[in-house]
Amino acid sequence: MTQTGTKPVGTEPVFVSPMDHYNRELIANLHPADWVNPTPAQRYNLVVIGAGTAGLVTAAGAGLLGAKVALVEKHLMGGDCTNVGCVPSKAMIRSARVAGEIRRAKHYGINVPGEVTVDFSTVMERLRRVRTEISPNDSATRFQQEFGVDVFLEKHGFQAQIQSRWRGKRCDLRKRRSPLVPLLSICRSKD
Repeated sequence: MTQTGTKPVGTEPVFVSPMDHYNRELIANLHPADWVNPTPAQRYNLVVIGAGTAGLVTAAGAGLLGAKVALVEKHLMGGDCTNVGCVPSKAMIRSARVAGEIRRAKHYGINVPGEVTVDFSTVMERLRRVRTEISPNDSATRFQQEFGVDVFLEKHGFQAQIQSRWRGKRCDLRKRRSPLVPLLSICRSKD
């Protein structure tokens, strides 16, 4: 699919603090600044709103089965799991476990001289590195190229573009915090 559509509508630049090389690469994968939304198709079999874990799995599966899929994300693809939840927490937990094991080394007959200290800034840098290393799996480019999904990175524009011509038979609302009641009217078939 070629990127002949429009720039994201109503989208602010995405920032992730600190803006180091890891987070710049993360943003380049999960919400590229130069991303051009595709021209919306006349018909989608499935519109997925939110590119978190559930949305990505749904979009990829449907795309691999041949469905015409639109995936809409307003912030970073990968959602909470990739960006602030599962992956970052597991990176921190791993560092904590290593520190704990070293502190208990004597129990296993291993002598470690001195006191074990934790450099939190290095722990956080490792967290950002790990998150960035896996971010290509959730990237907009991968979903477009490997799964044939139309990826729309924006807040409001996609809804306005498809509202008048929705012809889908199913709408998958994968939203973790609140129902998307205004969008339900868009999701009703007009056939």
